[in-house]
Amino acid sequence: MTDPLNSTALRPRTRPNRARALVQSFIGGRALWAVVTAALSSLGNLLLSLTVARLAPIDDLGRFALAFSLYVLVTGLSRTVVTEAVLAEAAAQPANRPAVTAGSRRVAAVGVGCAVPLLAAGIIDRSGYLILAGIALPGLLLHDYARNVDVGVGRPRPPCAREAVWTVLTALAALLGLTNVVGPSVVFGLWAGSGALLGCATAVLNGHQVRPGWRMDRAGSRASASYGLQFLLTAGSAQLALTALGVTAGMAVVGSLSAGRTLLGPATLLVGGASPLVIPHLARLRVATGSARRRDAARVTIALLLATAPACLFVLLLPDRVGEAVLGDNWRHAEPLLWLLALEVLLGGVAMVGFAGHRVQGAARRALLLGGALGVLRVPVVVASAVAWGAVGAAVALALMGLISAAAWWASYLQITSGSRDGGVHAGTRGPAGTPQTAAGTAGRGPTLSAPSVSGSS
Repeated sequence: MTDPLNSTALRPRTRPNRARALVQSFIGGRALWAVVTAALSSLGNLLLSLTVARLAPIDDLGRFALAFSLYVLVTGLSRTVVTEAVLAEAAAQPANRPAVTAGSRRVAAVGVGCAVPLLAAGIIDRSGYLILAGIALPGLLLHDYARNVDVGVGRPRPPCAREAVWTVLTALAALLGLTNVVGPSVVFGLWAGSGALLGCATAVLNGHQVRPGWRMDRAGSRASASYGLQFLLTAGSAQLALTALGVTAGMAVVGSLSAGRTLLGPATLLVGGASPLVIPHLARLRVATGSARRRDAARVTIALLLATAPACLFVLLLPDRVGEAVLGDNWRHAEPLLWLLALEVLLGGVAMVGFAGHRVQGAARRALLLGGALGVLRVPVVVASAVAWGAVGAAVALALMGLISAAAWWASYLQITSGSRDGGVHAGTRGPAGTPQTAAGTAGRGPTLSAPSVSGSS
């Protein structure tokens, strides 16, 4: 008679399917909801840009591009100055509701403070886009704040639902515009107004305070101001360059660049969407040898180029009739710039991998200095080229800055990973918490993936 216990012991053990468990945990966790939320936001913005690019004259398109660029700039500034600090406090104390409430007041203060110059500029330039953006700005920032805080503290489904509602409303506004029921400025107003109303309603329902206020000690205020300045010098330099173009070279130049970038929007989204995936991928090898990390970063770059290049090539090969169907009369302004703007997108992906390598290595000071130098260089180069040669000159300058940025980030990354046999991180030495200890080449800083280590000083 067979012993059941022995038969069980002799039965081969099945190894757990780790890949399936990883996929299930990803699908069931907040990561998928965060990705869907970001995708819905990008889809809504793309629908807005395509609609305005199809309907607006080239000068009007430039005014839209300037208003949207300033909205992006202020949103990034609000995230850097307020939201990241709130998320850091919420991570340490998940039930710290006063910090979230105080953060909403600071966001409202940033929104009102930035809305005043937008409204003034809109009145002076007689730009309805700037006026509408200024009116809606505080509500739009509250919407962005609630979304990022909810995702960050583990409540990703409500912001995903709100983003879906905003995307549907944007699609309805785009439909009204494409059927000639309303003009492009009204489409923009419906987009901005619906987002602002969602932001205000969310703040009220969540118990956040919407009355502007700061309530932060002097040290915290100094840190916020420092992070904000660093953002403006690095990531915000692209929006600052576009603003300077509108003032110096005219709205037609801004509109031409915006039309071309609108067509290349899907390729740009690929590069932006790859960033959250590249950083954790490179982090898996941050304790490996420098040569192994360089090879892995090169493979990631090649894979990103292989994914992005077909999207760019598709736009470059568009027949005139298709381009005119998408952009209308603005196609003739965008077509000469497409190959230069496509080159900027491709080089932006290369630079992004190099920057991600700095972030993984914890090279905060180096990344800040290099990013600040590139940001300060970008504005005068692009503006001078636009003033001298118009939209084509601006596109040439953007492609050239893309090349300089890619070369600079990669040269710096190669230098970091060539500093010693294992690139400055000793694979076999770990601290008490299991984090790698750094060699002298990294000035005693452990590798980190946190945003403050990139945007802040060491």
